[in-house]
Amino acid sequence: MNDEDRKLLETLAADNPELARLLADHQAFEEQLQELGGRRYLSDSERVQMARLKKEKLRGKDRIHQILAEARRPASA
Repeated sequence: MNDEDRKLLETLAADNPELARLLADHQAFEEQLQELGGRRYLSDSERVQMARLKKEKLRGKDRIHQILAEARRPASA
């Protein structure tokens, strides 16, 4: 994602609670994944948690990109 996209998302998030939540969740998932990824060994439950986090993060990213695309789409006259 480039700087222009990030700036647009910040602007949109101010008026869109769903987007604001998605961005916060995305960051939280990333932090959790980094913490789990830094461990030498993962238990079975941690591996399941990591897979769930990755899926949730991807689902949120897809929705973020969808919102971004909708914002860039010209309004129909």
